[in-house]
Amino acid sequence: MNLAGVAMSPTIPLGSVLLYRWADVPEIPRGAVVLMDLSAYPGVSAKEGMAVQRVIGVGGDRVVCCTNDNLITVNGKTVKETYTDDDNGYGRKECRPFDVQVPPGTVYLAGDKRNYSADSRFYLDRPGNGAVPLSKVRGVVVGMGSLLGAEPFPQTTAFVEAGLPGDPLSDTGFRTSRNLVIAGAGLVVLGVIGAIVSVVRSAGKRRRAAAIPPAR
Repeated sequence: MNLAGVAMSPTIPLGSVLLYRWADVPEIPRGAVVLMDLSAYPGVSAKEGMAVQRVIGVGGDRVVCCTNDNLITVNGKTVKETYTDDDNGYGRKECRPFDVQVPPGTVYLAGDKRNYSADSRFYLDRPGNGAVPLSKVRGVVVGMGSLLGAEPFPQTTAFVEAGLPGDPLSDTGFRTSRNLVIAGAGLVVLGVIGAIVSVVRSAGKRRRAAAIPPAR
């Protein structure tokens, strides 16, 4: 399995090396792609490791699925998520409509390939409705490629274009992170590592910390 595997395609190709950071990020913006601890989801063991998923709602947001065009709305604003490559997964039996108020101090997550991602949407009937505490978010993805040849990760403007406040993470943060890597300051680089959980496998199933998940 690959941490940024099928569930984040086509945004992140299989085998990509990702750079992420937390320092100097004042808050996680809507649309950011984050590294999260899968144990944030009810009933999922810490042994499952970590996954890369996209923020579709932040604390205080009301996220609703879905419009007639299979688009989410956030605080009443329709969001055109151009980075997804299917019907956002909202046409599947498992991906039933939802109406979630995201609790403060949490984020609501989904994979870009919605039909193949076990994410916040699969825990609607559990405490917190699948929202992930910020303490379970390990960092925001800011670069993709290789350690010395990575490029800034494309940050979506979909939520801003929908009329929601907040700006995408600037690529200035990526440059800072890359310099820290070269200087040996311990920024985490993600390679071909596990694991993002697919719908087939696991529909049932710190804020400051930075760690390299085990290779798979």
